[in-house]
Amino acid sequence: MAAEIDARMIHSEIADPDNCDDDNDIYAIVDVLASDFIARYRNGDRPTIEEYAIRHPELSEPIRRVFPLALSVEKVKVDEQAEQDGSATLAGRLIEQLGDFRLVREIGRGGMGIVYEAMQESLTRTVAIKVLPKQSLLDDEALARFQHEAKTAAAMHHSNIVPIFGTGENDGTHYLVMQLVRGESIDKRIAASGTEAFGFRETAQIGRQIADALAYSHANGILHRDIKPANVLIDENGTAQVTDFGLARNTRDDPTMSRALSGSPRYMAPERFRGQSDARCDIYALGLTLYEMVASVPAFSESDPHPLMESVLQHRIKPLSSLRGDIPLDLQTIIDKAISHEPAHRYQTAAELRDDLDRYLADEPIHARRTSAAARLFRWCRRNPKMATTTTVAAASLVLATLASTGGWWMTSAANRRTNTALRQSEQTVDLALQSLDGVVDMVSVPASSISDVGFDETAATTYSLNPSPHTADVLQSIQPLYERLSQQSPTRPDIVKQMIRATIRLALIQRQLGHTSDAIESLEHGIDVLRTRGATAGLSNEQSRSLMARLQNELGDVFAVELRFDESEQAFKSALSAASGLATSNTEAMLQLARAHVGLGDPPPQRMRIESQGNKPPRERRLHLRTADEMLDTLYETGNSTSSVVTLRARVRLAQSRIEKRPAAKRARFESAIEILRQQLEVSPNDTTVRYTLVEALAAVNLRREVQTRLQRSEAATRLGKALAELQTLQQQFPNTPIFVVSEVHIRHKLFNLARTDKDFDEANHQLQKALAMQSTLVNAAPENLSHRCWRALLYRSLAEVHNLQGNQDAAGEAIANAAADIDAIAPADRDHPFVVQTQQIIEALSSP
Repeated sequence: MAAEIDARMIHSEIADPDNCDDDNDIYAIVDVLASDFIARYRNGDRPTIEEYAIRHPELSEPIRRVFPLALSVEKVKVDEQAEQDGSATLAGRLIEQLGDFRLVREIGRGGMGIVYEAMQESLTRTVAIKVLPKQSLLDDEALARFQHEAKTAAAMHHSNIVPIFGTGENDGTHYLVMQLVRGESIDKRIAASGTEAFGFRETAQIGRQIADALAYSHANGILHRDIKPANVLIDENGTAQVTDFGLARNTRDDPTMSRALSGSPRYMAPERFRGQSDARCDIYALGLTLYEMVASVPAFSESDPHPLMESVLQHRIKPLSSLRGDIPLDLQTIIDKAISHEPAHRYQTAAELRDDLDRYLADEPIHARRTSAAARLFRWCRRNPKMATTTTVAAASLVLATLASTGGWWMTSAANRRTNTALRQSEQTVDLALQSLDGVVDMVSVPASSISDVGFDETAATTYSLNPSPHTADVLQSIQPLYERLSQQSPTRPDIVKQMIRATIRLALIQRQLGHTSDAIESLEHGIDVLRTRGATAGLSNEQSRSLMARLQNELGDVFAVELRFDESEQAFKSALSAASGLATSNTEAMLQLARAHVGLGDPPPQRMRIESQGNKPPRERRLHLRTADEMLDTLYETGNSTSSVVTLRARVRLAQSRIEKRPAAKRARFESAIEILRQQLEVSPNDTTVRYTLVEALAAVNLRREVQTRLQRSEAATRLGKALAELQTLQQQFPNTPIFVVSEVHIRHKLFNLARTDKDFDEANHQLQKALAMQSTLVNAAPENLSHRCWRALLYRSLAEVHNLQGNQDAAGEAIANAAADIDAIAPADRDHPFVVQTQQIIEALSSP
């Protein structure tokens, strides 16, 4: 029928009086040529229309008109064999019987064919039949793959591989007969169930079954090459069945496996795109399948081929812990090892993967280990070649320094002159290494992340990254031993110790921004120990040593305050005060650190002040510290030291003084003085991020408990918070998606929520709270291990529960409390005793108790 339609269309095109003469000979010749053209196309050849037009110049016009039409009809017929998603169709054909098999219903389809439930009438048994679309027979490779699948799968007998009963052909339709598995594929279950379609133990149990099937297959020399969720069926008993061996290859027949690219790119190992394939590619695909079972989303979400391939080759996979914060560490480690970008870092056999899953299920220690810091650093270097090059130069310079110095000392016995030359060369090499290391430190530096972080900008022009990553911390940690080696190589060089301390402080700031405050404390305490043990040996002057010690202790005081370890924070600031006291007033850095210590003691965190207020502790000592700091900072400012550190500390002192003032007029005057200091600086330096961020925090520092009681005060507070948001938006436009700015906006919107709730404006309250919750969730998703982010989201859920209770919606309130509790439960057990976690948990429990 299709051929008749083609002939009629061609004939009508030629017979058109506007196109050609009404000549039967012309019609016959063009018809024959068109038939030959289409036949060659069906056989896999790709002839061109121009080829026929040149060969028959007298028929060139009708050929150029008719052949495109005939070819388009042929392509339509081929296209009808596939849906838009690439799955096969029968182009409208209805098949009810295939030889001995009566088709009952369709149960699935893919790119190779359609699967039906069927009844084998001679044996009265139910089977599954995979039908190859008839049009696909035009593609010899497709038919060969179909037959190859039957031959390959039929040769294997394993409880987790779908058995093949045989093949057949009926009226040009080829089909494959296999066991009917009553159940559904992994991808359909995920699509139907949404999030958490599979539990962790169930994922491991299914994974070990698939791994066992692959181990059997690989032992028989068969690579599946298309493991994916759609090709694994889960029956009613929870047993996994691997199917679709259409792309399998026998390594005994083809040991190189260098075949054309085929399969599902989303689940291909990176080396598959380079024409390499072995058992580890199946392991990688199984790892991605387990990833999807846990996360309920594919590891690679791109749909377009080119971006998808780039993501696979660059290994752009989100950590599983960011999608399922409660995933057991051992299971995550197993999956991470299976999907390692480098084949050598994966499980080398499917049996190894199966055995580790068995160990996980039996609650035994697994053999896989989390990627070491060295391995993570190596991979980071590959993704950041420029910074890696700088680090490599530094390391190479260090090696050269060691070699040169050793050679120099060895030559001492031969000739003093040659020794001196070698030593000079050694010192020059050390200089080069030190400069290279300093370059790396500068590249990964970060800015102050809040008002309490100020006091660390050696040059006002330095620009730091606002979005540090764990990789930058890894780099700085890896640099520490290099400084150690340099210090040992040249023990009398004070500049090495100074730069080591500088790098330590930068590392601590990054660790703090990432929420790793305990690591930051460890880094700073190590820096203090280095300064105490090596400062004098290296020739640091007493003034230099004390100035650096004050700096380290101030940083330590800030981090202890974040950890709510108030007594230790106060002791650190006192140590900074002791170190910097008595130093020359001409030493600007020492005076800055002295003032910073006074500010730390005079302006403790709000939680500490609440504790003090409950005990009626007088603020006299705090007033003295703030007044001393104010005088020192004014002196520094008046003598031309208008760096961000000096300006922001001056503003912080005025804000702290306004908080402890009892007289309303004096309180307002101090606050307005702080705002004026910051705005004047922004007029001079409008791009100073630290100053603008301090202005945001100053405007947002509204104490709703003590300072906002009347409706007028609430209106004024809302105006202040609105100004803070406006300033924050300026920063967000310049640095979008910066976590510290998101944190600030969350806190501002939470205060606006409280103001609206007090005024019983529940629509506005809900609006502000929902925006705050959405932004806090982005922080949690980006850094699920950050306990501060989780605690703050729990507190936001607590506020949501309170407003639901006020509106009488008990069910919604209960759901919010459950969400808050879930966030606390998701915090790592090692962090459960953190003061902020304990405090948050007590608040949540108090709200949920009757």
